[in-house]
Amino acid sequence: MIRHDLTHWPLVLSAMHGSMSPEEQLGFFSDWTAWLDRGEAFATLRVFTDMDALRRPEGGAREAKAWLQFNGERIRQLVIGMATVVPTAALEETSRINAEKLFGVPARTFDDVNEATLWLASLSASRGRPLTVGHVLRSLGTICKSR
Repeated sequence: MIRHDLTHWPLVLSAMHGSMSPEEQLGFFSDWTAWLDRGEAFATLRVFTDMDALRRPEGGAREAKAWLQFNGERIRQLVIGMATVVPTAALEETSRINAEKLFGVPARTFDDVNEATLWLASLSASRGRPLTVGHVLRSLGTICKSR
């Protein structure tokens, strides 16, 4: 299950729970396309709440690559930064993926939502778009626990 919270726009909060179905992955790409279609700079904070949430559906890597190739330039133009939070057990492996190179934007992987939020807050503040960290963390607590 994937939940998004856009109440802190230009910050998009996303929480993933359990294995993603092919339909959910397509929905995720559709959501991203809609955010890019706004034409406004934004940041994203993705939280994978469990190990299953890190798995792509069968054939999903091929679809993700095609979507990224089609939207890569818009991502580089509009995304301020991407923070990804994973379970501690997955941090070493997921940190090996060079997300900055893959997406062409500032990107970091964390195992702590507080650190991820503070990192994004510093990026946003440097762009003149300060975040209210306490409000973001409360929203994250809500979407990460709701299933």
